[in-house]
Amino acid sequence: MSGNKAIILLNVVIILLTIALIGASLVAFLSLTSFSAQTTADRTKAFYLAEAGIAHAINILRNRARLENDTIGPVSLGEGTYEVKIDFGQSVIVSTGRVGNSKKTLQLQYSTL
Repeated sequence: MSGNKAIILLNVVIILLTIALIGASLVAFLSLTSFSAQTTADRTKAFYLAEAGIAHAINILRNRARLENDTIGPVSLGEGTYEVKIDFGQSVIVSTGRVGNSKKTLQLQYSTL
């Protein structure tokens, strides 16, 4: 009789360990998925912030506004910032958007008319 109880106890322990392993794997998977989704969202936000910086620089150039130097920002917008550098000699606008640890840089070559 005690042999049967030992076998049943061993089976219960194995089943509980299997369930615990599946649960731990599920928690790790969901945590990784959440981190990945947040990183992707931050990269997308940084890209659009860099685009906002380009639009800001184009607006300044179209209105022929004076700049104290060739740098705009950093400008806070939403959850991040953008910074723009205008190279008047090369006619290039470089804008960098930052959100958290994510950073995206866009470069635009323009021509003056």
